[in-house]
Amino acid sequence: MTFAYRLLIRCITPLVFIYLWVRSRKAPAYRQRWPERLALQDVPVQARDGIIIHCVSVGETVAAKGLIEQILNDYPHLGVTLTSMTPTAAELAVKLFGDRVFHAYLPIDTPGSMRRFFDKFAPRLVVILETELWPCMLQQAQQRAVPVMVVNARLSERSAKSYRKYSWLVGPIWPAVTAIAAQTQATRTRFIELGMSSERVVVRGNLKHDFQVSHEIKAEAERLREQLNRLILLAASTHDGEDEQVLSAFRKLQKHHPSALLILVPRHPERFEAGAEAIAKAGFTYVRRSSGEDIASQSQVFLGDSMGELLLWYALADVAFVGGSLIERGGHNPLEPVATHTPVISGCHIFNFQDIYDRLQQANGVMMVSNADQLANSWHQLLEQPALCKQLADNAAQEFANDQGATNAVFSDIRATLSVFTGAATSRTVFMMQTVKPTRDTTLWFDPEVLSDCTNDYFDPEYWRAHNQIKGSATGRSTAWFIDAAEHGLLLRHYYRGGLVGKVNTDRFKREPVASSRAMAEFSLLLKLREAGLPVPRPVAARYVKAPIWGYRADILVEVIPNAQDTFKLLQQRQLESHEWESLGQVIKQLHNHQVYHSDLNCHNLMLDNAGKAWIVDFDKCEIRAEGDWREKNIQRLLRSFRKELTKATEANQVFHWDETRDWPKLIAGYSRI
Repeated sequence: MTFAYRLLIRCITPLVFIYLWVRSRKAPAYRQRWPERLALQDVPVQARDGIIIHCVSVGETVAAKGLIEQILNDYPHLGVTLTSMTPTAAELAVKLFGDRVFHAYLPIDTPGSMRRFFDKFAPRLVVILETELWPCMLQQAQQRAVPVMVVNARLSERSAKSYRKYSWLVGPIWPAVTAIAAQTQATRTRFIELGMSSERVVVRGNLKHDFQVSHEIKAEAERLREQLNRLILLAASTHDGEDEQVLSAFRKLQKHHPSALLILVPRHPERFEAGAEAIAKAGFTYVRRSSGEDIASQSQVFLGDSMGELLLWYALADVAFVGGSLIERGGHNPLEPVATHTPVISGCHIFNFQDIYDRLQQANGVMMVSNADQLANSWHQLLEQPALCKQLADNAAQEFANDQGATNAVFSDIRATLSVFTGAATSRTVFMMQTVKPTRDTTLWFDPEVLSDCTNDYFDPEYWRAHNQIKGSATGRSTAWFIDAAEHGLLLRHYYRGGLVGKVNTDRFKREPVASSRAMAEFSLLLKLREAGLPVPRPVAARYVKAPIWGYRADILVEVIPNAQDTFKLLQQRQLESHEWESLGQVIKQLHNHQVYHSDLNCHNLMLDNAGKAWIVDFDKCEIRAEGDWREKNIQRLLRSFRKELTKATEANQVFHWDETRDWPKLIAGYSRI
């Protein structure tokens, strides 16, 4: 991403809000939820550390329906967030999936907005439908080592030329993309020519080929067909400049079929009124879907001014015209009418779906028209020749009959990408945690599998002391308390400032969103690392308290690792065995293989239990990082900590069983073995 792009996107941000305001005059939903356009909204904890699926608009949401259902069914322990750009897609997401998903608008692609977006959602995977690639978004994902998959990807030659033309502006975006599942070989080739690594681009087909028309839609279409008992024509997804042509063609058709009904469905909700005006201006009697009125026998046109019902109108129609194609819009996907076995007519401007229309034309599965007269003639021909009408639909269906399977293939790719952080069925995730706010300024997260409830008292050592449940303490920068809580041994730790700052400000941190605060960030990371099978403590509860005037304070409760001691204490008692050093090296390598950066890797935070198993603790300020030289720096930090403790012990005339030439190579050998 270039400086020029960052500057440009910031400059046009005010224009985006002007555009939203202008569109809101026809579609009021465009003036709602504006904070989300800059990622300024609150995000529920259950939406964090999950999967983000970006469907820019309605078409992509429909295409992804089967894939999203599979994800929801197979990953019930993860939050799934659908993002989009348009209110219509937002409305459809709620209609299709209800409260099983979260919805948010993808923010404007400024550096600040995308940083806030990733801070708040902290996704483990981003799935983008088709080719909605934004440089700042990709940069944030790459910096945080979040995989980005582009699925159902299509790239026309026209779009590829645009990417090449503006590559100087957007910069090298392809290294940030983990994988691309292309619809066709031609699309795959174009991505590779643009710079995407060939091994990261595969052909998986089109998700819409797997589209299944539900029994409910089929039954409703049959009921309406019997009720109307008329020939029905559909003009779907029409744009400015097409309504008049469609209505003109319908006027010509009425000379031969005066009782026919035209269903007109404008592409966007803000065009519903324009569609109604065009119908009235043409002199047709009509009824609007939004009115709830039945279609009377004298109604000539039915205006489909609703969302999420296009598939029903396709299933109902005798013949369908797919819009966006009589004007230079590029057409829309014809696979929905193919799925409903409805004969397809299209205009000639179909560059957005050229590959699909090429196959339909070669199979004699579509009629192409250039103007209103040709549209009227094609309608008339198909209505007069039912055998031709059926043959057209059969040819289209047969052409794509063997193309199914894209959904399963893409889902397998997603499973493989998620496999690093989807462990046993007993894994706990942020989605399973509970949130309570005992006061306006206090937020608690806790695991209901460990604690039946959680109160402020649980973070006060005096509460546990009063109940005689304090079993010991550990000292370092501050005191941590060991607590006997029934079958769970817990460690309570308050977050303190270090260094020179800590001498004047002991425990206040600069205010930030709750989910990004020190305790909550460590809580979330520990859950994720345990899910990956890494030997780290189990998080139990975390607290964020907004401090008066400035800052916040934080605490965390984690389970104690049974029968374990840190290596510092062990080295005060004895030498470590070779296998113990190797075990410590191996667990560090496991952490690094999962791209986990430990900000304070030292001999106090490495532990060994009675069985010789190594553990790592204290993940304050730790994170998952992209590739870099931080691994070696982590190892060197650990080495310095051993040297420091040896020096201190020597100066104090104390025993510390550490010999660098003897012990350090053993740890490195374990590290190198994995």
